[in-house]
Amino acid sequence: MSNTLYRKYRPQKFSDIIGQNHITQTLSNAITHQRIGHAYLFTGPRGTGKTSMARLFAKAINCTDSKKGEACLKCENCQNISQGKSLDVFEIDAASNTGVENIRELRETIKLPPSQAKYKVYIIDEVHMLSTGAFNALLKTLEEPPTHAVFILATTEIHKVPQTILSRCQRFDFGRISLENIIKKLSLIASSEKIEIEKEALEAIAIAAEGGMRDAESLLEQIISLEDKKITAQEVAEILGTTSNQAIEKFAQLVLEKKTKKSLELISSLSNDGFDLEVFHKAVLNHLRQLLLLSIDLDLARNFSFELTGEQLKKMQKTAQKNSTQEILAALNIFSELQGKIKTAFIPQLPLEMAIVKITQSINPVPTEPTTGGQKITVPIPSQAQSIEELSSPTQTKNIVSATSPENLQKIQPASDEISSNSEPQMSIAKVSFSQPQVEKIWPQACKQIIETNHSLAALLPLSMPQDVQDGYLTIVTRYGFYKDKLNENQNRLTVESVFGNLLGSKVKLRVLTEDESGVKVPLSSTSKVPSFGTKPAEISAEKKAPETEKQTSSLLEGAANLLGGQIVQE
Repeated sequence: MSNTLYRKYRPQKFSDIIGQNHITQTLSNAITHQRIGHAYLFTGPRGTGKTSMARLFAKAINCTDSKKGEACLKCENCQNISQGKSLDVFEIDAASNTGVENIRELRETIKLPPSQAKYKVYIIDEVHMLSTGAFNALLKTLEEPPTHAVFILATTEIHKVPQTILSRCQRFDFGRISLENIIKKLSLIASSEKIEIEKEALEAIAIAAEGGMRDAESLLEQIISLEDKKITAQEVAEILGTTSNQAIEKFAQLVLEKKTKKSLELISSLSNDGFDLEVFHKAVLNHLRQLLLLSIDLDLARNFSFELTGEQLKKMQKTAQKNSTQEILAALNIFSELQGKIKTAFIPQLPLEMAIVKITQSINPVPTEPTTGGQKITVPIPSQAQSIEELSSPTQTKNIVSATSPENLQKIQPASDEISSNSEPQMSIAKVSFSQPQVEKIWPQACKQIIETNHSLAALLPLSMPQDVQDGYLTIVTRYGFYKDKLNENQNRLTVESVFGNLLGSKVKLRVLTEDESGVKVPLSSTSKVPSFGTKPAEISAEKKAPETEKQTSSLLEGAANLLGGQIVQE
């Protein structure tokens, strides 16, 4: 027999199974009270003990001297099953026996009574791999098998098993094994193998196993192959390409505390030491996800309790309480955008470094107060409630920074009489008060600034007009549907909202409608003269009410040419 650790230390009785107490208790009671079913279905993630449990159950129901549902391990049946020599226990790999003929052969042999044991047990592993025809051939046998036959089906993908099969089985769901239980088992194995290994190293192996005991035992065997009698956490990290949990915790804490320099230095150190930054990124995402759940409610720790020890959970709870849900969500949102980018980046650490700068300097930026000509100028500060896309948008950053240049000082002055030149406009949710007269007054100036910032909007705004103001939303009506689509593009929308927000000293959200949707007619050159809000077609003068077809066509062509950077050629 192979000496691999996961086979050498495979459980031999129910009490050896770790982390599946609800299943072992149920099966033991069924054996004790002689309530053996004819078909069982074990489902759950890989390496959680499904096949081991099936073998133990086959051993226990055939044991001639079982006590309290446990096999004695001494009788002939127990020894034959443990050694894989029993003629009455069949293990079938559904991945290799997917056809109808395999199931038909099983149906023929199942009629024969067991040769030595009390029950003939058929363990079908990865049962979801059976073909549709094979499942259909298995149905009748599962529903009415001989009294001496017991089926145990195991699968990692329960959704691929037909409902007709599920309805004929007793289903048992195996959960991921907790971090503490995995560490405990690995510690016993290391002790038996006379290997000294640090606790942090065991934690790293257990985390990498992701709740699977077999994976953890395989990783431990790989590390033991170093033939080093004392294994450190550093050696484990180098072999697995991972970083310690302490490094991940430290990194997340530095980022949330807005310590840009130290965060960048940590990434540089990991990169220089040869750690896999993609694996590190995945670990950081998982850590931030856990912090996010804890910041909402500490009881949500049950969703990932198998991934942490009790000590680690207490540390995370303290960190989650120090930071708001909004800050954690913002960091998680930015790091999520890096998926797939680290591996393909010319400089692997660059995507992480960019994310660090975005998080530490954009979530809660410090206002700058440059002066020019003795006059104090305050730059509008984006609020934390703004989306990450707004905070990280190049257009938004450009608008805020360029506002301090001398040639743009006049542009950031409020247009309304209600907003004095000494006021400090703040882009916050708390201040969304602006009126229709204010928008009408600054409309020409806003259009001019927008066109200077984004030339692709030069053809759109002359054929658009403000229509309504309500609850911080500015509704703009435009003539054509594709103009609406263009204004709704993320960069263009942010440009318009930023310029209007700076001029009004308030947070502005844009809503765009067409003439048909709003019932409002847009006059030509609306940037030069703004009609009153809510102007209806009947209220517009005859000159602006119904332009001739030729004018409409000409306007549309000119707008399209300007938008696409082309010119109209006449034959």
